[in-house]
Amino acid sequence: MEISEKELIKRAKNGDPTAQAQIVKNNEKMVFNLGLKLLGSEESAEGVLQETFLKVLQALPKFQEKSQLSTWIYRIATNQALMRLRAKKRRLQSFDENLENENRDYSSFMRTLEQNPLDNLINEELKQRMDVAISELPENYKTAFVLKDIEGLALKEIADLLNISLPAVKSNLHRARVALRNKLSEMWN
Repeated sequence: MEISEKELIKRAKNGDPTAQAQIVKNNEKMVFNLGLKLLGSEESAEGVLQETFLKVLQALPKFQEKSQLSTWIYRIATNQALMRLRAKKRRLQSFDENLENENRDYSSFMRTLEQNPLDNLINEELKQRMDVAISELPENYKTAFVLKDIEGLALKEIADLLNISLPAVKSNLHRARVALRNKLSEMWN
């Protein structure tokens, strides 16, 4: 017999491990897919999955049920993924500083020879400039941009997820796009 979400939440809040496991089972695919879309690797998505449900189970007693459970979990997962993105950017910046010290293996060298060097250079430069431009956006613009233009969420979903108005999402997204366009045009000139 399937129980209602309200009853499932009540049982999970009271420490029922079966109810808690069911909440994880019902939402793990959504969380994993979000992590995969935002971070681009299964390993990172698994990390988001684990971190999200640790937070969910810790914070569940404080869940006020003003939104659907899945929306609340999605919000936590988005925050976990964005924190990983920020940490990854910091690691990549320090990695780039030490890149000249790295010993490349032969197979990596051979793969680069098979590709068009000019295309690789242009794509890598564009990606680096885009990453820099995105990282310099104010957090509210960056979040709107990532959720809409990278993740593909609907504007209403973003508004619900971030607990802000639809006009605020549209404004943040517009400002993010304008700022990125201006920043990228400055970089190419």
